[in-house]
Amino acid sequence: MTQKHRKDADYPSSSPSNRQNNRSSNHNTRPKRILNLLLHIPTFLFRFFRLVTFVIVLSPAFCVFLWHYLTCDRLAVYYGDDCCSCDDKPKKDDAHKSNGVIPQSTTRGHHTIVDVINGQSRSCKKCQPFFSRHYLDIYGSRSPTKEKKPVLLFLTGGAYIIGYKMWGTLLARALSPNILVIVPDYRNYPRVTIEGMVDDVDASVDWVLKHVDEYGGDKDRVVLVGQSAGAHLGGLVVVKKVLDRLMRCHLLCGNKDGVHADVNDNNVHTPLKTTYEANQLCGFISTSSPQNLVSMRQVFHRHGLSCNVQKSIFGGIEDGGTANGEDVFEKWSTFHLVKKCHEEYLHLMGRIKDKLLDHSGESFDFPRKSTKEFDLKDFFPRLCIIHGTNDKTVPVEESIEFLSLLSMIEIPCEHKFYNGWTHTDPILEAPMRGNHLYHRDVYNLVRLWTSSRKEKMNNGLTTHHNGHAIQCTHSNSSIEGTRLPTTMPDLDDKHPMLQPICPSPLVDIARVCNPF
Repeated sequence: MTQKHRKDADYPSSSPSNRQNNRSSNHNTRPKRILNLLLHIPTFLFRFFRLVTFVIVLSPAFCVFLWHYLTCDRLAVYYGDDCCSCDDKPKKDDAHKSNGVIPQSTTRGHHTIVDVINGQSRSCKKCQPFFSRHYLDIYGSRSPTKEKKPVLLFLTGGAYIIGYKMWGTLLARALSPNILVIVPDYRNYPRVTIEGMVDDVDASVDWVLKHVDEYGGDKDRVVLVGQSAGAHLGGLVVVKKVLDRLMRCHLLCGNKDGVHADVNDNNVHTPLKTTYEANQLCGFISTSSPQNLVSMRQVFHRHGLSCNVQKSIFGGIEDGGTANGEDVFEKWSTFHLVKKCHEEYLHLMGRIKDKLLDHSGESFDFPRKSTKEFDLKDFFPRLCIIHGTNDKTVPVEESIEFLSLLSMIEIPCEHKFYNGWTHTDPILEAPMRGNHLYHRDVYNLVRLWTSSRKEKMNNGLTTHHNGHAIQCTHSNSSIEGTRLPTTMPDLDDKHPMLQPICPSPLVDIARVCNPF
């Protein structure tokens, strides 16, 4: 049975919720979010003690970690919006005083950290965002290559509270010789709720697609990768972008509200602020990500995030919503948003087919194989889910359930399960002891997906409908077993950056202390 006829499909089970009105989200203020954290100081202190012990045990590795972060080929660039119309912005052809780095394009007023230090943006305090979280690290921009590099945009985790861009150093250390690795920072709770985090991630992706060419990257070969909370945020951005596009198609069909036209529904979709499309990305790799926030509530609670803190992170209020507050969690659950994408897609199919048969000359914002066939998968980039089977922070069942949903609605998704790996093994413990299985898998996926995109661009796949040129984007067509031409070499296990940086016994002890 195809997805076009599965209008009454039974999705994998998830807890139902009754829609009711919430109080305004303005009640979830920053002081109240801070108070929620302070009320749980004993729990956080215990986990903080475990985290400090974890860092002390792995101190030999973290010394290498920190030294590489401070001395490697890394640029810190501001990706936030231009905040004033000052006239003393750095010019692109000016010689930079630090390692010959060319400042960012002035079209949007972005500055590097060195620009701020050197006083090249001092017209107002807003143009000196030295302590802003809207910076991203670019690794490998000074390494010469014959052609522009594929780009890996990595979103770090941190339980929505302690995320920081430096956590992506080991991945960048392993991959940056052949890939331009970009690790954006984003604001954490309690400064913002998840909505602010998603906006930051969305802005960083938009910046990369617009400006990465200036740093030796290829904007047409970008792969998004996330771990833990970062993978959740990345997934939200991808799925919400797909939903944005479906909603635009509804508007073209004269249906302003889509399927969910109930004005009392608190989960009415709010579009993201940027204009790129999800399938402009070559792929998205989700690692150890919570997919169904409703089923994750008890897990979060066991790890120190109380009900009130959870609701506060995800934009709810203590006494609002349903009895269980599930509407708050469904709104920011990739599992439920993908289901909503499928519902919108099925509802749209009948309307869009009638429009295509009508010679009205209208054009539609739809990726397509032909003028009569539309697939939901064509809205998405390529997908891969990676998870450790011994993950206690985000159980592997989260990924299994999500894969089941994607399979049911015919969205292809690769998956890799690492036997015995914990939540942080892919980014910390495994590479510290010289096991780069995760890095190798990510590297191979980037090589495969970006080579595929490059070949499609060279083939110039384009169709026409009612006089309008439409770019075909079969971003999920199967290429398994196909060897595509690429200039990227295999990942060299003997490279100095891939050698162990911590004795295995210390790593084993640290795994016991790890709070995640």
